[in-house]
Amino acid sequence: MEEKHHKFLTIESQKRGISVAEYIRKLIDNAMPKEGDWKKHPFWAIGEDNFSTGEQRGSVEHDRIIYKTRRNIR
Repeated sequence: MEEKHHKFLTIESQKRGISVAEYIRKLIDNAMPKEGDWKKHPFWAIGEDNFSTGEQRGSVEHDRIIYKTRRNIR
């Protein structure tokens, strides 16, 4: 840790009347995602509109479905 970082942590923890270790824990807690926040990520909304390709073997043949070659185009 650079001296400027240690100085900052020391000053900020003293202002709050807590140890440097506790202040670091609080900083980490504030930076970490809250329980359930991952559910708000747009990735997890994929498929919520019941979009379907009509493919029954999509998980097995996803490359063929996504990257259709000319001979596979319907």
